[in-house]
Amino acid sequence: MRKFALLILNRNAYFLLASAWLFTIAFIINNYYSGASSAPYLQSAIQKRIRQLETQIDVVARDTVQLKVFSEGTYTEQQLRKLIDLDFGIYLYKPAPYQNWSLAFWSNQQSEPNAEVIYAPDTRRLVSLRNGQYEYVRKLVPLARDSLLLIALVPIRTEYFIQNSNLQKQFVNFPQAENSVSLLETETQYPVRSIDGSALFYLEPKNRYAGQSANEWALLLEVLGVILLLIIIHNIATAICETYGVLRGILFLMVTIFFLRAMTYWFKEGLSWRAYDLFDPSIYSSNAINSSLGDLLINAFLFSWLLFFVNRKTYRFSLAEWRGKLLHWPIVAAGALMMVVITFVLAAVVQSLIADARISFNVTNFFSLDRYSFFGFVVLAMLALSYFLASTVIMRLLQPLLKGRSIVFYALMALFGLMMITFIEGSSLVELNIYVLLWLIGYIWLMRLPVVSSVDSRWSISVLLLWIFLYSVSISLIIIAENSRIELEQRKRTAEKLSLQADPTSERLLSIALTYFDNDFLYANFDRFRVESSNHYLKDSLINKNFSAYLNKYDTRIYTFDAAEKPLYNDNSVSYDTLNTIFRIEGKPTNVADMRYFEKSFDKFSYISRKMITDSAGVAVGFMFVLSEPKKYKSDALVPELFRARKDFLPDEYSPIYSYAIYNNRELVDYYNDYAFPTRLSPAQVPKASFTRRQSYNYDELWYRDDAKVVVIARRDNLWLESMTLVAYLFTTFLVLLGLFRLAAMLVRSRLRLSLIRKEMQLNLRTQVHGTIIFISLFSFLVIGAATIFFFINRYNKNKQDQLSKAIQIMTNEVQSKISSRTFFDYMLKLYEEGQNEILESLVQEVSEIHGTDINIYDTNGELRLSSNPFIYDKGILSVRMNPEAYFMIHRKRLVQVTTEEQMGGISYQSIYSPVRDDQGNAYAYLNMPSFDSQVELKKEISNFLVTIINLNAFIFLFAGVIALFITNRITSSFSLISEKMRAVSLGQHNDEIEWHRDDEIGELVTEYNKMVLKLEESAAALAKSEREGAWREMARQVAHEIKNPLTPMKLSIQYLQKATDANTGDVKQLTANVARTLVEQIDHLSKIASEFSQFANISMATNEVFDLHEILYSLSHLYNASEQVRFSWIPVNHKLMVNADRTQLNRLFTNLLQNAVEATINDDDRMVRVLEEAEDHKVLVSISDNGHGIPEAMRSKIFTPNFTTKSSGTGLGLAMSKGIVEQAKGRIWFETSEGQGTTFFVELPLINEQA
Repeated sequence: MRKFALLILNRNAYFLLASAWLFTIAFIINNYYSGASSAPYLQSAIQKRIRQLETQIDVVARDTVQLKVFSEGTYTEQQLRKLIDLDFGIYLYKPAPYQNWSLAFWSNQQSEPNAEVIYAPDTRRLVSLRNGQYEYVRKLVPLARDSLLLIALVPIRTEYFIQNSNLQKQFVNFPQAENSVSLLETETQYPVRSIDGSALFYLEPKNRYAGQSANEWALLLEVLGVILLLIIIHNIATAICETYGVLRGILFLMVTIFFLRAMTYWFKEGLSWRAYDLFDPSIYSSNAINSSLGDLLINAFLFSWLLFFVNRKTYRFSLAEWRGKLLHWPIVAAGALMMVVITFVLAAVVQSLIADARISFNVTNFFSLDRYSFFGFVVLAMLALSYFLASTVIMRLLQPLLKGRSIVFYALMALFGLMMITFIEGSSLVELNIYVLLWLIGYIWLMRLPVVSSVDSRWSISVLLLWIFLYSVSISLIIIAENSRIELEQRKRTAEKLSLQADPTSERLLSIALTYFDNDFLYANFDRFRVESSNHYLKDSLINKNFSAYLNKYDTRIYTFDAAEKPLYNDNSVSYDTLNTIFRIEGKPTNVADMRYFEKSFDKFSYISRKMITDSAGVAVGFMFVLSEPKKYKSDALVPELFRARKDFLPDEYSPIYSYAIYNNRELVDYYNDYAFPTRLSPAQVPKASFTRRQSYNYDELWYRDDAKVVVIARRDNLWLESMTLVAYLFTTFLVLLGLFRLAAMLVRSRLRLSLIRKEMQLNLRTQVHGTIIFISLFSFLVIGAATIFFFINRYNKNKQDQLSKAIQIMTNEVQSKISSRTFFDYMLKLYEEGQNEILESLVQEVSEIHGTDINIYDTNGELRLSSNPFIYDKGILSVRMNPEAYFMIHRKRLVQVTTEEQMGGISYQSIYSPVRDDQGNAYAYLNMPSFDSQVELKKEISNFLVTIINLNAFIFLFAGVIALFITNRITSSFSLISEKMRAVSLGQHNDEIEWHRDDEIGELVTEYNKMVLKLEESAAALAKSEREGAWREMARQVAHEIKNPLTPMKLSIQYLQKATDANTGDVKQLTANVARTLVEQIDHLSKIASEFSQFANISMATNEVFDLHEILYSLSHLYNASEQVRFSWIPVNHKLMVNADRTQLNRLFTNLLQNAVEATINDDDRMVRVLEEAEDHKVLVSISDNGHGIPEAMRSKIFTPNFTTKSSGTGLGLAMSKGIVEQAKGRIWFETSEGQGTTFFVELPLINEQA
């Protein structure tokens, strides 16, 4: 165990050190720096920003000379630019009669101080304006003769009347803070103080995580540290596999992963990373395990990691030994069940990710994708990779059991699949799983094809691309099917909503809206109507919360009056009598009390509601009217993109491909987008059922009938485009993920050692060519894409500016022709202000609708007087002041037109200004035409381009991959041919030359190779001759030496016999017998020598046959077990070892090795010989060990050399002959020895496939 622990420590030293450093640095950062989403950090950051801006305000206020210049309007463009570029608004007021202040200069049009700020006693405080919260800084600036009032508005937080993707509640410069903290005026532990130390407002954490001080950089370091710890766990599991067995290693990794993951669930309340949106259940939540997108991402990663490990470690496992046995078919059935279960589970998770998540997979609109879409694609790729690894492991293990019986396996999968479908709840899952089951059978069939399952390296890349493409298409089909189902349900709900909206007497919605307008509520809050700031805020809140369903088509306003019927800060000067007359005389009764409707046109209806607010004694304290009028514009082109609520009926990312029409009594009353709807429906066109789907060219129409109303929603069919783009996205995600996995595997194998990393980075020629071609295709995609988008932006801006310029020229001329003079214009304004005339407003609406755009008219003081879409200005989203830069250019420089880039909420747009002049050329008004949809149109063009180029690039990538495959195969096949020829080069054989008919670089290499072969043959012939001569000399010397040994005693014996005979001494007969016996013994020895040399010479003449190796080892073991001189043990494997070799030679091999082992222990008291068998990976390893004295270091290199022996006698051919026999059988032989402890000889032989 100690040795194992040291091994683990040695292998993971770098990882442990790096992980410790990462956690240490993260700890230091966490203790000294707060996280960007934590309340302490936000308190400090927001306070720091406010104080920096307050310092800048003080600098501006001290420059009295410049302020005087601005108040008098004599400033330069450079001076104006400095103030415009500030992150706060500057407003200068000059004294006016009756102790009032008159605005002389403003630096932005986002907001404007109200009367509460202008006449406030405080110098700085938080104020809530109609578009958010600001800190105002109020300073009186004394001048030589007079004084100026400087007010600076520092934006703190935006909060608009209406909330959508462009108008969001958020802290300025801290958009993510809205999810973490709230802005309060009541005291909390997080005050935000101004530069003088006074508390402006307070922050309140919205969740337990916001109060923690987790830093994002520290969290990133901690994640990297955790990854390194996971690598250490991976290495430990690998070491366990090597030391204690694969199953124990897999079990260790599995238990460790489940334990650590369970701990993150158990203690999830203490994990600060759960404060991030990735772990927000509102984004995605399926069950307790996959409770968020972040949890699903982590689970997919851990599952992929575990299966990757299992796949690598079980590669040599086989269930062949169970073939034909009792558990054969239960194992096959279990495998079929596992395949069905994991397939259904994967399909359910993918379906859940689409159905249960607020994640956009609308790849046809590039800008609808966000970071959650990115993580969604990563999760899908990881799940697919996990499934591929799991199915690979299962099918590889089952492969020996399915030979010739695949149909049974398919039948079992179909049976189990249908049984599971029978018990599944939910029609969508049942339908999905039916198709998934059919896909599974086809997938298994494809996996078992020899071409696909080939491990040939030349086709491994193409097979990989095939699998990636298959999974990309399969997942895309699930996404498209689920998106289609969800989209159809959304269209049905949208049709129902549109049907309600089209009802001219839809009292139901208004009844719900007016529910909260009861007397108790209004009386309790009526005093708030008496203060201007709270009056506007309360009205906006009431409209936004209760009349949101009507904001798209109706302009809803609330008018309040006191008990004396005097107006209380209403948006315009409509009197109580006017509204009361409309209510009592023009209004038609409805089913809702105190609500009436009156007709504006044949398809437009207005609603008016009247409430009298009384106290507990029944005395009237005031009156309230709610007036909902149809919006003035008739074309959707006039609706600014920022507020286009018609699209709010439809999913934002799909709205460009939708069109709808609303019919009442078969007459068209409203429609949206450019689809050619009929103006009147024939009786045959009216659907009989509530919902009906019809196909019309490239559109899918959904018809909804509700009594006399019919709603038609048409959706452009872009199935092929969506499918191709989804496949492209998923294909790219797979490639990136596999690249990251390969990088991670390289780091794990290198153990962060620079030398090993360099070695891992050494790519072969095939990979280099592949990588180069693919890199060029990706690089060209990036360059072409960036250049084209840049070209689009420039071209679009130029075209848009040209369009605006031409349009405003026409509109200016038209307005000038209808407003004949300044006097008439001023007269119209006065009438309009008094609320008595609508001539000028009608003119603005008429011109706006003719040209299909919004227009604004400003007076020469830069104040808005008329707008075709007053909603923006009435609700305070923009102030009524003209853009200061445009005002300077038009008013001071007297330019004929000016185009500016302006910002409103979250959208940028182009806006053009032009003066309206009289006959003398003097400007008396300024015409403005904002193009709110300019960025939307540009994004649409860029999105369409990106979708096209992504599809093209995916095709190019596939094409480049195929081209790279053939090019690399062609190049590498040439080198493979050369390497095979070089590998086959032998000194003792004829070596063929390479035929190459192309005159290229490889041809030069082949020419040099052929020259080398010729020279090699010449050298080989000379060497062979020399070796033959040397071998014959050595052999003659050895034979002479071996023959000489027995001849000497023979000669001596005969001489002794001759001498005894001559002398006639002794017993001649006995002496003759002794001499004869000696001669026979020496002759036998000579015969043995001759036999050994003959066997050595005939090793290559083998007669191979298939037999069980145990037959030889069994007979030899019986021979040595009977010997009392040695302790012999044989540990065989529990199955046959079928080999294809010469039985006689193998018998001679093991006889020789066993005899050597016995002779090596002949001088020992406790002699032991041990034979051990190991069978693995179609090979058998037989080891023969003894406990002798071992082989000296000096002799080890010569052990297998012919004629070398460690004994005092012998030919030295035994081990040389043994080596030849093993090599003839295509095996290996080697030895391990330790002096004083013994020697072990290892023989490795190949097994054939007939083992049982």
